[in-house]
Amino acid sequence: MKLPSLSRIRTGALLALAALAGAAGAQQPTKLRFALDWVFQGPQAPFLVPHQNGCYQKAGLDVTTDRGYGSGDTVVKVGAGSYDVGFADINAMVEYNARQTRPEDRLIAFFMVYDGAALSIITRKDTGVAKPADLVGKTIAAPPGDASRRLFSALAQANGFDASAVKWMNVAPELRETMLARKQADAISGAAFTGYMGARAVGVPKDELVVLRFPQFGSTLYGSALVAKRSYAAAHGATLTALAQCVAEGIATSIQQPAAAIEALYQRDKLINREVEQERMQLSLDWSIVTPWTREHGLGGVDPARLRQSMQEVASALSIPAPDIAEVFTAQYLPARDKRSVPR
Repeated sequence: MKLPSLSRIRTGALLALAALAGAAGAQQPTKLRFALDWVFQGPQAPFLVPHQNGCYQKAGLDVTTDRGYGSGDTVVKVGAGSYDVGFADINAMVEYNARQTRPEDRLIAFFMVYDGAALSIITRKDTGVAKPADLVGKTIAAPPGDASRRLFSALAQANGFDASAVKWMNVAPELRETMLARKQADAISGAAFTGYMGARAVGVPKDELVVLRFPQFGSTLYGSALVAKRSYAAAHGATLTALAQCVAEGIATSIQQPAAAIEALYQRDKLINREVEQERMQLSLDWSIVTPWTREHGLGGVDPARLRQSMQEVASALSIPAPDIAEVFTAQYLPARDKRSVPR
């Protein structure tokens, strides 16, 4: 019997090792850097659920999820390539895009999370404010860069009054709710669930608070979405779809098993108050995520006619050109409809 030569044995061994190395390389998970919009609180819990239940791992993703420092900061970091994907206000993204001269530097939203924008004005019952028009002649405290403040003209236009008929008071973000509690301002602007819970934390009784949410009063504005740089999206479409599907599952878990979502949050920040953050998360679900539209059409998508109108509102409020909606949102990377249904 003729034995194989030593060179053939070596060649065969090298080929086998190469095949094993290729198989191992093919199994390596895709790394993805994900920046949230704010600190780890209840509304951020759905994005942490996929880390806890293994969805990312099963999808072949190695996701690093970091806290955010505001939507404006998040879109800048995604645009700069520091993060691959961000969770940020779509209106902040549109404003960022308006400053970019090269199309490849712009971002695009690919999964709408807050079908109802979290924009709001929060006041006390003793001010007599029950609807947006009642704010005429009132003083509203907010940081200059607050999104609800900057887009206030959209609320005013939808309710038929002059946005300049209110007085704005500049305050640091951490003092906003305190100004309301001490009656040094008639109202404050900010994210609905954050401001509401913050005002209660500084002593305003819950039954004394009035929350005027933009979606309640005729504004068509959308809220926060998953966003990515267009060049990244074009090259990593399957990755974005897998991420979006895990986020959709995380939202569904948060709706059906809120305690499990808060446990995922607790694993990232052991100092949270579970009860407070579960209520804050529930408000984000009730006010911004679970809407008549998402119940009918599923999570993640948009109504093109509404998005077109909202872009007109944003352009007017921020004094920027109204973008084509194809440059703002794409449904190309959405998971299948049955993968993003709102649980009943």
